[in-house]
Amino acid sequence: MLRAFNMDLHVHSCLSPCADLSMVPSTIVGRGMAAGLDAVAVCDHNSAENVQAVRQAGKRQGLTVLGGMEISTREEIHVLAY
Repeated sequence: MLRAFNMDLHVHSCLSPCADLSMVPSTIVGRGMAAGLDAVAVCDHNSAENVQAVRQAGKRQGLTVLGGMEISTREEIHVLAY
């Protein structure tokens, strides 16, 4: 029997200008676990610098962490890259 896989594929860490400064790796993982998620994708604006730290925190708690990036262009088009 298949089980539902719950995930949030668009999470910003404190490195994104639109994110709360409290969104550090441990907070991201804690909130994901509290929400019953199986995975999150860290997609900061023009940066992937927090992906590894969130991935390590997720590994300790049993949360899968994917890396992505939200790329801002001059035309203000946002592209998600996984």
